[in-house]
Amino acid sequence: MKFLFLSSLFFALTQLFCADINTTIAKGDAALYRSLLQSIDTLSDSKSEANLQKTLLVQLMAKPKKALPYFDIRKKVTTQEEYRRRFELYIKNLLLLKALDQKIEANKQKQQALLQQIKSQQKPLLTTQLFYAFYLKKQKEESTVLQNLQEELKKLRSSLIDSVKRVVFEPDTIQKKLEAIHKQLALVEDSIEQLKIQKERYVLLQEEQNIAKVSKKIAIKEQKEQKLYADKLSFLFCDFSYQVKRESDKIMQKHKEILTLLKEDLLDGWMIVKDVDALLLHIEQGLLGSMETLKEQSLQELRSEVETFWKVVQRPLFVINKTPISTLKLILSLIIFIVGFFIGSLYKRYIEKLVSKNKSISAGSHILLANMGYYTIFLITFFIVLKVLGIDLSSIALVAGALSVGIGFGLQNVISNFVSGIILMVERSVKIGDYIELDNDLRGHVVDIKMRSITVNTNSNIDIIVPNQDLIQNRVINWTMNDKIRRFEIPFGVAYGTDPQKVISLILEAVQKSGFQDIYNTPERYTRVIMRAMGNSSVDFELFVWVKGKEILFPKRTTSRFLILIYNTLNENGIEIPFPQQDLHIRSVDVSLPVTLKDS
Repeated sequence: MKFLFLSSLFFALTQLFCADINTTIAKGDAALYRSLLQSIDTLSDSKSEANLQKTLLVQLMAKPKKALPYFDIRKKVTTQEEYRRRFELYIKNLLLLKALDQKIEANKQKQQALLQQIKSQQKPLLTTQLFYAFYLKKQKEESTVLQNLQEELKKLRSSLIDSVKRVVFEPDTIQKKLEAIHKQLALVEDSIEQLKIQKERYVLLQEEQNIAKVSKKIAIKEQKEQKLYADKLSFLFCDFSYQVKRESDKIMQKHKEILTLLKEDLLDGWMIVKDVDALLLHIEQGLLGSMETLKEQSLQELRSEVETFWKVVQRPLFVINKTPISTLKLILSLIIFIVGFFIGSLYKRYIEKLVSKNKSISAGSHILLANMGYYTIFLITFFIVLKVLGIDLSSIALVAGALSVGIGFGLQNVISNFVSGIILMVERSVKIGDYIELDNDLRGHVVDIKMRSITVNTNSNIDIIVPNQDLIQNRVINWTMNDKIRRFEIPFGVAYGTDPQKVISLILEAVQKSGFQDIYNTPERYTRVIMRAMGNSSVDFELFVWVKGKEILFPKRTTSRFLILIYNTLNENGIEIPFPQQDLHIRSVDVSLPVTLKDS
């Protein structure tokens, strides 16, 4: 009777919750599942389906597994080994906890998938409902285990924090163990690499049996490697606790080593980094206090940031002549260049102040002294930068060779101008303040001499940049190289029939009485007028007059002044200044030309 009742109840509920979760099955008890198991052959369409349903029902009727036995954490820890073992248990339980979290999340996703599958079916299948009930049961069991583990971890955490003060640590033993583990790890890792190489050979030869053997060996070695990493982690934890107990300045360093080992080396260690970090902080706060822990943490973070920055700036960016160039070297080189430029600028300012106080130093000497000193400072700075970069100065010959190749590809003009600038500064054939003439249209004052070019300021106040090599290779007229005295040659003409001697006397007298203060006369250099030629329309003369001072720098203005003087003198004395003349001679011819007259 009971069997028939339960079967009828199942079918009624199935129809009621068509295309939805059957809560009777999902939340059923052992009696319901037993009844379904007895009637499964009549409910299923196929034998395979019936077997799967029977398996699921057996799993649903099975009693939950007993929780794994835990260590007795009520026992007080006093030795270093007990403390280390308890930490290993803490890590083991943390990994179990994370694995359970993942399983529960996976079960939830499967339940959601089954729910979507049930809703999409026109007629709910018993197998799908049983699967949903199976995963629901697993979730409940795992959630119970999860809660137990969380409680256990809380107790373990408290036990570890409280035990630090009681445990007697053996720092020498810890260091010896860590050194031994490090050596064993090196051997195991090397052995794993050798086995992997051997496995690759067998893969290439397609020897399946040998591949399986080597894979098994690799798995055993990797298990041993993980065990060694776990031992290393526990001993590092003991070392950390010892440093905390003695309030050492290595606390944060050990803290960081443990987290680094979890993240990089220990299998699945990344899953529990946050929990272990919290445990370490609790231990620090328990012995040092919150403020001291925060202070140590801040200092360690600062040290860590500094160390990270130092490693980054020391990392090579590129290589020059087998010398690695890092960011740090580039930064130092830039700073040295800036300092060198600043010192060079200070030197120029100092020279300017010195010249302003000492009027005996000319402007040209001042510029030369300033430029030579500045370029010397720049050259010294350049060699210091090479030394900082680590480039061997004995290899400058290689640099010079490379430079010569560069010159061959287009730097001839740059180097030529550079060398020409040095020659000009040394020879002083062209100085600051000189009035030079490069051609008929380009003349003016030299206002600056640089390593590449000079600057010429014309009388029209136009600055013209002239490459230094033009001054070395071409002809340059320097009007003021040694003094500011120049002879002006001013041509003029008079009509034929004029007495030449009278013209000469009149012009010389006019120049003498002109009152021009810049006319210069000495026994060697004096004013004179000469008859230059008998031209087509005039008798040509030329006035030679020596001028000194600033007026020689304005040749057109000075020439105009003397031309006006000559014109006025000739005009006042009735001497004709002729126009160009041309005689036209018409030859006579014997042929008569017809002439026709028209009446107007």
